[in-house]
Amino acid sequence: MKKKILMIDDDNELRILVSIYIRSAGYEMFQAVNGQDGKEKLKTLTPDLIILDMMMPVLDGIGFLRWLTQETKLNIPVLAFTSMNRNEGNVEIIGVTEIVFKPIELDKLIKQIDKILG
Repeated sequence: MKKKILMIDDDNELRILVSIYIRSAGYEMFQAVNGQDGKEKLKTLTPDLIILDMMMPVLDGIGFLRWLTQETKLNIPVLAFTSMNRNEGNVEIIGVTEIVFKPIELDKLIKQIDKILG
């Protein structure tokens, strides 16, 4: 059975590109356009991994993480997308399993997903 991944990102082109690439790696992909849309998707979907953009309109990644960790009983690993400068020292986002820096290298992304999902 294919592992399910929910990608929450407001960048439509990036979501489509990453989804195609992840599907080709053997995963089942679902998409949401912001954190609020992601919350709606989780009413009917229990993904094995969430890929989460940190900066989005409506409900950003931090707000979504706060909701996920404090208000749900779900224990889903989260891979965060961020454009924060990786050279600014240690970047830590509470509640995430891994951080991917933009621009995204798709081969490295798949390796991180494989590592998280075992």
